[in-house]
Amino acid sequence: MNRFNEDWTTKFHQGFHRVSQSLIRNLNFEFEHIKIIALLTVSFFFLCLNSCSDKPQQIHSNTFKYNLAVGLNSLDPAFSKDLAAMWACSHVYEGLFILDSNTALKPLLADSFWVEANQLNYHFKLKKGIYFHKNSCFKNTDSSRSFNAYDVAYSFLRLINPKTASPGTWVLRNKLDSLYPFQIIDSFHIMIRLRQPNAQFLQILSMPYCAIVPKEAVDYYGKTFRKNPVGTGAFAFKFWEDGEVLFLKKNPHYHIRDSEGKTLPYLDYIKITFNENKKTELFSFEKKELSFITGLEQITIQQIFSRKGQLNENWNKKVQLYKKPFLNTEYMAMLVREDMLQPSSIMRSKNLRQAINFSIDRNELAQHLKYNLVLAANKGFAPSAMPNYDSSFQGFSYHPEKAKRLLAEEEYSDKNKPTLELHINNNFVEMAELLAHQLSSAGFKVEIKLHPADMMMQLAATGQLEFFRRSWMADYPDAENFLACFYSKNGSPPNYTRFSNAKYDMLYEKLMSEMNPNIRRSCYRQLEEILVEESPIVPLFYDQTIRLVQPNIEGLSPNVLNTLDLKRVRIK
Repeated sequence: MNRFNEDWTTKFHQGFHRVSQSLIRNLNFEFEHIKIIALLTVSFFFLCLNSCSDKPQQIHSNTFKYNLAVGLNSLDPAFSKDLAAMWACSHVYEGLFILDSNTALKPLLADSFWVEANQLNYHFKLKKGIYFHKNSCFKNTDSSRSFNAYDVAYSFLRLINPKTASPGTWVLRNKLDSLYPFQIIDSFHIMIRLRQPNAQFLQILSMPYCAIVPKEAVDYYGKTFRKNPVGTGAFAFKFWEDGEVLFLKKNPHYHIRDSEGKTLPYLDYIKITFNENKKTELFSFEKKELSFITGLEQITIQQIFSRKGQLNENWNKKVQLYKKPFLNTEYMAMLVREDMLQPSSIMRSKNLRQAINFSIDRNELAQHLKYNLVLAANKGFAPSAMPNYDSSFQGFSYHPEKAKRLLAEEEYSDKNKPTLELHINNNFVEMAELLAHQLSSAGFKVEIKLHPADMMMQLAATGQLEFFRRSWMADYPDAENFLACFYSKNGSPPNYTRFSNAKYDMLYEKLMSEMNPNIRRSCYRQLEEILVEESPIVPLFYDQTIRLVQPNIEGLSPNVLNTLDLKRVRIK
């Protein structure tokens, strides 16, 4: 350890009582009595300008370029709540683990780990010689320092601190031991204690929310840390102009090498633009101003794909197509909490909720709307590509006659149709029209209500809509992550439906601590069976990742989590 790290660690121990007690007071819910064995970093630095935030005057030929049409609000991993933030943060930051292209868990900042027999105490030996990006926040001659165990404890406590107000607090909430969550054995060995066994814990640590940040940078930049990221990742921050462009540059001291011993990454720069117009994005890709595009709009799909989901002849000659199942489910949610429903709401009736499910032809949705680039959701809520999932499970299928029979049992007829308001955001008009047609054919009277995307999210989250479109994307490849959307103790999100069922909750809580994969698979099936019976949702389709990639790009294959790992991408 160099002299700076010795001094820095000494300051940890000198300030142990004051800093740990301050943090304990801040964690005003379950951690208000935490006795932290490990001392967290104390910052003694002052704010100054970031010397690396100069906009490049020319675009280097070895620059990977992509567009985020939805924009980007923060480069703080504690706020990486959407795909855009996850992608951008993953270039700069790293966690203890990473999921590879086959969703296998691999150590990243961790060197090795083991779990004690009680399944509660997790030991992590950390890699040595890994340095944070050079930055003014580090007041030493190197403008950097090495990553160590104190950074792990600080980052996780920061994530669950109410003052951080991270939307990712839930990933560690109620999982860590309430008295002694961390024990730092030495600078590169940390033990984390859990409250109860958790089969997903290591996968959770691979999430962007759990990326490691240095306390010096958080203190130094304060509220502007979101625009001044400092991590250990393959790329470091260069320049960001809100709503226009973000540049990241190669980290010359990155700790991972390829099989030939060459330091990664191969790229020199990443350029991210924020053009909201998807037509302009497509045009830029055609002009080779973007290295790849994804998240294609319906009009683009119709323009470049055949009905069988194949590129048309013109496009097939000029791009690479990458297509892979993506752990994302598109669905219609139904509010089922009775004290939040209107007295006359049809959502009070399980029969009518089941009738809605029987009315939907998911195969038609996949074929007509998405040109077979998605998979019809005929299984359950968790996508069919989910690892360790019972593929024999069958959910709802298209049975309009069953739907009509259920309507008749509720005393509805052609002269007395149940009214259904279908709420959807402005980007999904064609989907709304097709769903409305299918429901009308089964005997419902449907009114389509369109909303801007942000308003739609707010209305859904606050329980002001009864039948509305949502989607759920996997945080990690385990069905529990999807089934959590209906656990009654979870708020909205993820439990947009306000579903509450005692048997479901009991099974879900069993699943949370069950380590046996066969028993877990059985729990998945039982939970899905309850969802089919109670029908708080209408699964529509399981997504696939579709990437159109320039011919000169190598190494950009997607995985089921649709991550964007650019460490091994080359430009020919």
